[in-house]
Amino acid sequence: MKAQPLLISGNMEIPCSPEEATHILMHSPGPIKNILLPVQIKGPRKGTGNWTWNGDVEKPTLKPSVLHDFRPNDSLVNHIWITDGKVIFLKDSTHELAGETLDLLDL
Repeated sequence: MKAQPLLISGNMEIPCSPEEATHILMHSPGPIKNILLPVQIKGPRKGTGNWTWNGDVEKPTLKPSVLHDFRPNDSLVNHIWITDGKVIFLKDSTHELAGETLDLLDL
């Protein structure tokens, strides 16, 4: 499994079906290993702060891109697309995987 659907209620992370998920957990190669994002499968996401997820736990696709920008504290920028279970490291990332495409890691 590449994406674990989770229902987060209070301080609890409860594994659930994709249809019930409020978040997904993924493990990525590169500098940011654990990615936990609020998601939705249906409906407009404007103003929600959620990512749109295709509901697939083996070949997840999320929109929009995911940006981790830790400047000015350090120079790390990790900017990725997650498409069909692959992590596409965008060229504005500031690490050695910029421009690479790798598989999400199994959970």
